Amino acid sequence: MGDKIKVKRPEGDLLVCRGMITAIGRDVLTIRVDGTSVLANVAADNVTNFSLAARKAWQHMPKRNVGRPKGSRVSDRVSVTIRIDRRLWQLFRQAEADGVISDRTATLNSWIAEHLNRLPNTRKAS
Repeated sequence: MGDKIKVKRPEGDLLVCRGMITAIGRDVLTIRVDGTSVLANVAADNVTNFSLAARKAWQHMPKRNVGRPKGSRVSDRVSVTIRIDRRLWQLFRQAEADGVISDRTATLNSWIAEHLNRLPNTRKAS
């Protein structure tokens, strides 16, 4: 439960879509369609389970680097993992869904730079 999935083929009234597993039956999964409150029953063999694929990949290659391969970068960036309060992240994601935030990376870079520039005795962020 909670795994992110994609419905492979249209099934009943449900088109190809993404969602999250909310219940597991014998051969049927109940999913919540992304961006809606719609619940749908889907045959288990008609979904691609992204979360399961990620768990399997992690088991086989736990030390694999995240992000794009070396040499493919367009700009000088680093991948960073941080912990954010769940409610704050939900508000951020909602602003993104509403179109208030169009570029996640640029927005966070701007916000961090703005606040670093206010601190005394720090180099100015660009």
